[in-house]
Amino acid sequence: MNERPIDGEPSSPHRPWYRRPGGIAAAVVVAGSFALWAYALSGVARRDPPDTLADKAYASRAEQVCAPYRRIVDALPPAPASKTPQDRAAVLGEATDTLTEMVAGLRTIAPDNPADQAIVDAWLQDWDHYLADRYAYRDKLATGTDAKFLLTSSFGVIYTRSMDNLATVNAMPSCITPGDV
Repeated sequence: MNERPIDGEPSSPHRPWYRRPGGIAAAVVVAGSFALWAYALSGVARRDPPDTLADKAYASRAEQVCAPYRRIVDALPPAPASKTPQDRAAVLGEATDTLTEMVAGLRTIAPDNPADQAIVDAWLQDWDHYLADRYAYRDKLATGTDAKFLLTSSFGVIYTRSMDNLATVNAMPSCITPGDV
């Protein structure tokens, strides 16, 4: 097909979009984007969170263990209600003793498979760590020092996040760390 130049401009053959490198690249990007979103929204990509227990009965039993202890801790006076660090230490000690009993109760139940048992064991070790941090804080307050509650970290990560995540994804809201400190 011969085209005549307009006003002295040289003619250039007209190529369809699929024969131009830029058109091909644009089509690949659009198709790839569409495929990615189709995959993501299809449900094929859905995965359970890593802390999801296969033994749903364990989660139910754990919630039953945690709930009464959590009610006791939640009924204690909040931190700002304490007039002195020593008063706060007494309340914190009572709450932490209650949580220690809760963790002991959790140790009496076990999931029905080894993979879940490994996850629960790590979770209970984190609870032990958390209780030790609470007792250390109570001891500082008992000296009259108006200290801040600090959690020790594990590999740069605050371990209560993973504790709470396990409780959340397994529908154990009473087993989440309390916000009483």
